[in-house]
Amino acid sequence: MTADLSLVLADYRTGLDTELSVLAQLLDLAIRQRALPEPASPEALTALALERERLLATLAGLEQQVLPLRTHLAAHVAVVRQMPGYAGVAERHQRAASLIADIARLDDESLEALQRAEQDRRAAAHSLETGEATLAAYRRTLQQPQAPAGFFTQRG
Repeated sequence: MTADLSLVLADYRTGLDTELSVLAQLLDLAIRQRALPEPASPEALTALALERERLLATLAGLEQQVLPLRTHLAAHVAVVRQMPGYAGVAERHQRAASLIADIARLDDESLEALQRAEQDRRAAAHSLETGEATLAAYRRTLQQPQAPAGFFTQRG
């Protein structure tokens, strides 16, 4: 049984290493997205979103492969904790959690930046609409026929 668990633990460690690699790519992507100038171009956002979608699909597929291994190890956790290699797996879990936290933080910052850009866009549009309404009112005032200045034209 211990030999079987050793193989499962080794496979699980390999799966975690692969997941860490994908998480590192997602972190790099989140850093690149956060570094985009405000407001970011739709083309740049679309390219990053497509790349993120690809990486997340890869990560989800990996997780489906790793999940049965994790479940098997969890069923024997008391034995697994005593095995050589367990500390490395636990350290990988901590690194994965740290990467996920960094990605989430950067994503939150990017989302806030996008929300600020949307608010700025709306304020600019509102200002433009208000300015156009003011200009239209000025035009109407200037285009109205002026009454003769009666008093001055009579005394002459």
